[in-house]
Amino acid sequence: MYPSARRYSRSLSFAGVVLMASCASGNAPLSAGVSSGPSIQESNTQSGDRMATVPQFKVAQRMTVQVPIADAWTRLAKAYSDLGIPLTTVQPDAHVLGNEGMKRSHTLANQRLSQFLDCGSGGSGSANADVYSINMSVVSRLSPTSENATEVATLIQATATPMAFGTAPVVCSTTGSLEARIASMVGGTAPAK
Repeated sequence: MYPSARRYSRSLSFAGVVLMASCASGNAPLSAGVSSGPSIQESNTQSGDRMATVPQFKVAQRMTVQVPIADAWTRLAKAYSDLGIPLTTVQPDAHVLGNEGMKRSHTLANQRLSQFLDCGSGGSGSANADVYSINMSVVSRLSPTSENATEVATLIQATATPMAFGTAPVVCSTTGSLEARIASMVGGTAPAK
């Protein structure tokens, strides 16, 4: 091996060790979903970044509604149904429900996906959320805050992939609009559709 190639190889090995050490020293990722309480992981990734591996963002939007938890549970299931989100996760004892593997393109609840997600934009200026294939998870957890009030915590995670060719997914962030709409529907302050 040439001396310059050996130095290059050593510096790549050293960079790999430094990268692994810096990743290991960060906060360990928490389990997916909102059922484990506050779940936050810091990340420097921006919306629309292409990633070789998709980071696990875990920031639930929380809102309190003036509805007892038993009524809120019934309303939450109806909200998901009215929004066209099929339920794949239902945990009645934990008051958790949602869909952890939903695939969408273009719209959700009769609105453009860009109303709910920021996945960056393409060269033509169009929102990636509206033209890419979206893989998303929407999960809500209810927690009583008093006898007549309930906290609605909704966690949304999403990635977008161009439909025409298979490239690395684009990381999406939430606009907060879907979480607010779900909470409003549970609280009885928003129209179903």
